[in-house]
Order: sequence, then structure tokens, then C-alpha cells
Amino acid sequence: MSEMRPDVETSLPVHAHETRDADVHKLMIFGIALLGLIVFGYVVTEISFHYLVGRRKITPPTTFFSKSQMPPPPLEQQHVGTELQRYLEEENSVLNGYGWVDRKAGIVRIPIDQAMDSLLQKGFPVRQPGQMTLAPSQPYTGPRGDFGPGPVGVEGPQRQ
Repeated sequence: MSEMRPDVETSLPVHAHETRDADVHKLMIFGIALLGLIVFGYVVTEISFHYLVGRRKITPPTTFFSKSQMPPPPLEQQHVGTELQRYLEEENSVLNGYGWVDRKAGIVRIPIDQAMDSLLQKGFPVRQPGQMTLAPSQPYTGPRGDFGPGPVGVEGPQRQ
């Protein structure tokens, strides 16, 4: 076996490291050329930027954008804490107060605590064993994958 495989130590050269230094002259030329390309790119970019800024009209990013789509000012809340407090008070007054839901149908709103108490006193509606409902529930057969109204007055792809 040892005859078929050459000895590793005898096949290596005497010096196991690089015996000559890097060429400093070529490295300097490369560095200067690289620096020159960077400066050239910067100058070309600045010149083209100043040339194009004066000549090109800035347009909105898309054709669908317009000032009429912006919400009315103010675009930020000025008093977040007081607005939140007012909102919570309005919601609590709805939950804890009386009011009409539908005056024509005679449906009123009562405080939630009173509604829970009356429901506990009357009891939950329970179906007796063997009692069948008058109208069995039907499975939902509405359109699937329809998430909103369809396009109005638009047919096919539109040209921009």
C-alpha cells in the first residue's frame, strides 16, 4: 500500500509559505484607478441630478392619486386622552342607558346589567326533548369568494 501512495512530506516544496512580496506598484495603480472610478461616478451622478431636476416635472406617484382623496384636516389627533375618554363615556352611556333601537317596531335598549338580570329570571329559551323547530335551518348557499361589490361600469382591462 505504501508504494502506491506518495509520501506527503516528500511531495511538498521546501518552503511552505510565499517567498516573494506583493507588487506595491501594481497595488497603488489599482487603488488610484478605483478611487478615480468612485470620483468619476460621483461627478456624473451630481451633474445628471442637477440637469434632470430642472427639466423634469414632478408628478404624483400614480394616476389614481389626487388631493381630493386626502382626508380632511387635521390629519392627527390633537388631544388623544380626552378624545378616548369621551368615546369611552359615549359607549358606556349606550351600554348602561335606555334608548330606542327601532321606534316603529317597538324595540328598546335597556342597560346591560338589567338585561342580564331579566334573562336570568326568565331563563334561557330551551327546546324540549322531541320538540322540533317549525323552520329547520338551511345551509348557507350564498356566493363564495365574493368579497364586496363588483366593479361599476368597468369592463375588461383599462388603458392608462
